[in-house]
Amino acid sequence: MKTTIFTAIALVALATVGRAAELNLPPGKWWENERVVARVGLSEDQQRAIGDLVYKHAHRMIDLNAELKKAELELADSVDRDDFDPAAVRKAFGIFQDARRRLESERFEMLLAVRQTLTSEQWDTLLEIRRFVERMRDGRRPGDRPAPPGAPRGDRPGDGGYR
Repeated sequence: MKTTIFTAIALVALATVGRAAELNLPPGKWWENERVVARVGLSEDQQRAIGDLVYKHAHRMIDLNAELKKAELELADSVDRDDFDPAAVRKAFGIFQDARRRLESERFEMLLAVRQTLTSEQWDTLLEIRRFVERMRDGRRPGDRPAPPGAPRGDRPGDGGYR
């Protein structure tokens, strides 16, 4: 029973993260990647501004992520206790949800700040790059149709990155 409760909680958390992934930026310090900078058409001022924004928000997100991990630990502990108390589990779940919301809100504010730094065309190009990176991570090449759900992933080599 306890395992089922914790599994359900984890699935709710993952579903929210999956929907938010649609607004992800490319991984790493993409604003310093020469190919991305050229493709998106970032100016030096934009690069500097984005670097500053990401640093400021990442600094806060480190602390918020630590709070989330602590809340997750407390939730797991409340579910696993021999003296199982549904009210305590609900309270711990509420604290966990609030911590996750604060972290996601900070990440979203970072995305908004980056978006404000870019033109519409630059933003569209950046999202196109992110989708490309996701396809490569999934083992698909540009133009491939998505595999049916549950299909095994192939070991197709990528082409070395976005052009």
